[in-house]
Amino acid sequence: MANPEDLGRYRLKRLLGRGALGEVWEASDREEQGAKVAVKIMHAADDELAFARMAFAREARLASLLRHPHVVAVHDAGEAAGTSFMVMDMVEGKSLRSSMRDPETTLAEKLRWLRQVGDGLAAMHRAGIVHRDLKPENVIVRPDRTACLVDLGIAKWVKVDRGGERDPTDTLEELDSPSARSDYAPPETIAEGLYDELGDQYAWGVLAYEVLTGAVPGESSPPLAARDDVPAAIAAAVDRARSSLRDERWDAMELLLDELVDHAASIAPPAPPGARAEKAARAASDPGARPPEGADEPADRGLGASKPRSPLRLVVAAGLLLLLAGLIVAALR
Repeated sequence: MANPEDLGRYRLKRLLGRGALGEVWEASDREEQGAKVAVKIMHAADDELAFARMAFAREARLASLLRHPHVVAVHDAGEAAGTSFMVMDMVEGKSLRSSMRDPETTLAEKLRWLRQVGDGLAAMHRAGIVHRDLKPENVIVRPDRTACLVDLGIAKWVKVDRGGERDPTDTLEELDSPSARSDYAPPETIAEGLYDELGDQYAWGVLAYEVLTGAVPGESSPPLAARDDVPAAIAAAVDRARSSLRDERWDAMELLLDELVDHAASIAPPAPPGARAEKAARAASDPGARPPEGADEPADRGLGASKPRSPLRLVVAAGLLLLLAGLIVAALR
């Protein structure tokens, strides 16, 4: 890059990350009053990589057509200072890898993130785009605890006709990126250099296994269904998504997500630690208070059974009885 501080209208501020294909910078948009953005720059200065640079810019422009709450928005793309770049929202938060390791993270929250990532992938696939580099580092958990797919630097346009039907085999693409050798790449990519929507689904399945177990699955790893800490139906859905055989995976991300929603709704987030104990302690200190919500009722409570009376009610009842006895004695005299 000719000037490390300027890229057209964008002023580069801080290097956020570097990979085999490029860098991601925090930058300010001088035409939008210094708005903060993220700029992905492709390293392809050599003449023989000129085609790759043009493809990068073209794919970035196509990705800019997509707007989804769980996919980073792409605003601009082009060439400047001898390099290709794309401009995206600056997504604040922590990586999914960091968030999923937090001991306070619940199973319900992990499943919600996985559904949100899946929703983002499904939206990309409907637009004819595959991500091709799904991994925990490329998912950001925002401060509001929602997940967002980022780093679309090697997203690939695969839809020949956006308005018509297409044969799924037409979407297969050669993959010449380092992701072909990653833990999240499907077997067909490693063996044949092919990748499509089912490749993203496989990567999502590996990601889901890691989020739910804390470890990336290897060739000898047991299926998720063999574990007892993940609901069986959800484990089966994830295992199907990461099948080494393409024909055994889900036909589309939407079908997989429907399965997750059906079986994850019953997993409610637990109450904050100590909340019920504190509530019970407060109730114990106030004899006239109602029992805490969810407290066990007396075993003999049944139809027509009376509620235990408070001390105040007993005092009032005793006073009335004494008054009644006095009136009876006075009448007899």
